[in-house]
Parts: sequence; C-alpha cells; structure tokens
Amino acid sequence: MLRIVVMNPKGGSGKTTLSTNLASYFSRCGEVTTLMDLDPQGSSVFWAHKRPENASEIQLVDAHNSPHNVTRSWAIQPPRNTEALILDTPARPDLTNLSPLLREASAILIPVLPSEFDLHAVVNTVQHLRRILPSQKNIALIINRTTKSSEFKKIADKLSKQLNLPVIAHLRDTRNYTQAASRGLGVFEMDGSHYENEKTDVLKIAEWCEAKRPSESERTIKRMNPDTIALASIA
Repeated sequence: MLRIVVMNPKGGSGKTTLSTNLASYFSRCGEVTTLMDLDPQGSSVFWAHKRPENASEIQLVDAHNSPHNVTRSWAIQPPRNTEALILDTPARPDLTNLSPLLREASAILIPVLPSEFDLHAVVNTVQHLRRILPSQKNIALIINRTTKSSEFKKIADKLSKQLNLPVIAHLRDTRNYTQAASRGLGVFEMDGSHYENEKTDVLKIAEWCEAKRPSESERTIKRMNPDTIALASIA
C-alpha cells in the first residue's frame, strides 16, 4: 500500500487541497484509493461528500465521526483493498502522537506557503521529524500559492538546501483548485486547457510519491494499528 501523509502544523497551508487532489489523481488512475481525514474540521470529508455520482470512487475514512453500530477502532481502519492511502492531518498536531503514523508512511508531504514566516516555521517541524524518524528520504516540501516573483523561489531553494529536503513542486496561486474543490473534484477531473499547469504540478507530486511505493519484497498485508490512528486523530 502506498501511504501518503500530508502534514504541516500551520493551518491554511494547503493540506486538504493537496490531499484531495492526490486522492482524485490516484482514483482516476484506477487505484483503489482511500482518503483518511484526521482533521476535526473535516474539510476532506466535506469535499468527498460533494463528489458527483459519476466521479471515480474514493473510499473515505472520517476519523472523528464513527458510525454508532461499529467500534471506533473498526471504523477508522482503511479498507483492506486500499492501494493508495492519503492522510489529511490536522493543524498543530502533537508530533509525538503522530509519530507512529509517520513512521509507517511511504511519503510525507509538507505544503508550505510562500512567506518567510511560513518557510522558516517549517524548520522546527523538520527538526522534530528528524528526531522521531529513522530516515528523511521520504519527506518533501511543496511550496503552495506561489506567484511569478522569483524572490520566494530563491527563499525556497535556500530552505531546501538548509534542510536537505527536495522541493518537488511550486503550486500556483490560482482559483482552479477552489473551483474543482467546490464540485468535489480534483484538477485532473476538470476539463479545459487552463487546468494544464495544475495537472502538471499534481502529476509531479504523485510521481514522486509513486517512486516511494514499497516494492513487492517490502509489501506486507497488514491492518494499521487502531491505536496509531486514534492517537493521530487527536494529535
């Protein structure tokens, strides 16, 4: 299973936009895709419930609203047939509680807004990750809501070198993402040439994650520890 964790302790960094677009992409590619919403605000859940009936299927796990007729540990398990799991994490998480989930991740994506405050705030997060994770080879930065200004690209490049982490995409500041989200869709499901730049950017991110997918020899069919998800959902 490809497990992608989207995280940033700062709210408004674009975690849900990235999570929903990746879920849309993998589902459209024919992967059995599950979107897990660990954020009590439930933005990914809201998006998923808006999806049209003819859209590709995305299985949904709402970590904060379990059905009354099943135990929570059962309800928050991703379905066994899941091939691509995308986890949308909350703002200001307790990284200690979140760490078991991070250690199981194939890829960890950190979207960052193009401001000096946001770019430098991520330094503390990465330093904490280095203390709790055995390797940082599956961590990448994504600069969100970029403009044509080259100044922030220079800042992002400097940050990338400082943290020794790749910046795998610069997402444009555009309404194309919100227009797609308002219909419960991702940009890959939208028609029109004006979505091509966004599709290219999402594809870059998806391909980087795909390269982190466990090989056949590394794959084990196992259910995620309910305690791991429970801790992450209150992180």
